[in-house]
Parts: sequence; C-alpha cells; structure tokens
Amino acid sequence: ASHDHHKFPNMAANRQPKRRKQEEKVDISQLQFGEDFENAEAMLNAEVKMIIDRQNASGQLEFEDLSEMMQNSYTYVQTFGKFRDFESISLCKTELMELGLSSFEAASLGNLMPANADEAKRLITSLAKY
Repeated sequence: ASHDHHKFPNMAANRQPKRRKQEEKVDISQLQFGEDFENAEAMLNAEVKMIIDRQNASGQLEFEDLSEMMQNSYTYVQTFGKFRDFESISLCKTELMELGLSSFEAASLGNLMPANADEAKRLITSLAKY
C-alpha cells in the first residue's frame, strides 16, 4: 500500500485543484444581500399582510393551518403594517423607488417609519449616501 503512488504516477499531477466556493459578498450597507436575494423584492409589512389576507379570503388558508412561523409573521405584520389600503401601500413604495431608492430601502422606510432623515440613515445604512 505504501507504493500505490507508483501505480498511478500521473494521477496527482492531473488532478485539478479543488475550487473553493467563492465567498459570497453580503453587505447590506452596499445593498448586497447575497445570491438568495439577488432578484427578490423587499416588501412592506402591509404588502405581506395583504397577500396573507387574500389567501384567507379565498378560503385557501385558515390561520390555524399556517405554520407557527407564518402565524407569528402574520401577527407581526398586523401589528406593524402602518398602511391600511392598497393605494397607500403602492404609492409609498413606488414614489420612493422613483426617487432612486432600492426596493429594500423603500420597504424599510415604509416599515420602520423613521422620524427624520438622520434616524433613517442610522437605521438603513445604505441611505448614508444621501
């Protein structure tokens, strides 16, 4: 067994070095969220609530049928979703994005409702460029 390397002399020489998976760059302050969120759109809490409400209204879901995580999420968005009608939800996010904000920044502003620009920049670090 100690002489096995002589039987296959080129095996080690021809082996390609293993490529390490490239380190995924995640930096929220630079709006880099990683591959999983590359094409995802951030949502306002009220948008999430509206989607769940629509599913409930269609009879497809009952609150009891939701997983514990979904029940907690729904309770959270019910509590913290500031906008109550679809027009307000759409208008808020659309206008912020038309000003050049990413969907993440627009949704974060709508969800967090900072009192002023300084607070917004502290909470959403990517806004520091403004």
